Amino acid sequence: MSVTIKRKNPKWIDDYSKFFAEQTGREVAVGLPKEAPNIVTPHYDNGASILDVALGNNFGTEKIPRRPFMDNASPKLQKMWKKLLERGFPTRRAALERFLKTAALQAEVIVRAELDATNEPPNAPQTVKAKGASKPLIDSGDLRKYIQAVVRDKTTI
Repeated sequence: MSVTIKRKNPKWIDDYSKFFAEQTGREVAVGLPKEAPNIVTPHYDNGASILDVALGNNFGTEKIPRRPFMDNASPKLQKMWKKLLERGFPTRRAALERFLKTAALQAEVIVRAELDATNEPPNAPQTVKAKGASKPLIDSGDLRKYIQAVVRDKTTI
C-alpha cells in the first residue's frame, strides 16, 4: 500500500485519517469510548455517571459553565497524529497495531493534560467551599482516571 500526502491540503490530516480507517478498518478512540468500563454506570452520589460529568463539563449545562477540555485537546491530537504519520506509515499488520497503540497512549496523555490545564472559567465560590479546592474539573479525580484511548475496529458512529 502506498500513501500520498498532499501538503497543499490544509485538511490533509482529516483526509488521511479517513483513508487510514478505510484501509485498515481500525481506529483510535480517545476520551470516554464505549469500551471504557463503567462510564455510564451511576458513579457519583447524585446518580451521575462519569460520561454525564464529562459531557456536562465539556459542553456546559444550565448550572455548569462550559469547560471544553475535549474540544481544546483536538488540535493537539491532530498535531500528534501529524508527527506520527510523518515518521512513516506502517505497512505490516503487527507494525500497524504498535503504531495505533503508540498513538492511543499519546492521545490519553494529551487529553488528560488538557483536563489538568483547564482553569477557566473558575469554580464558583460555593463550589470551592464545597469541594475544598479551586481547581475546575478536578474533584475526586475519577473523570481523569477514566479518560482513555482504545484501538478498536472502526465504528459507524
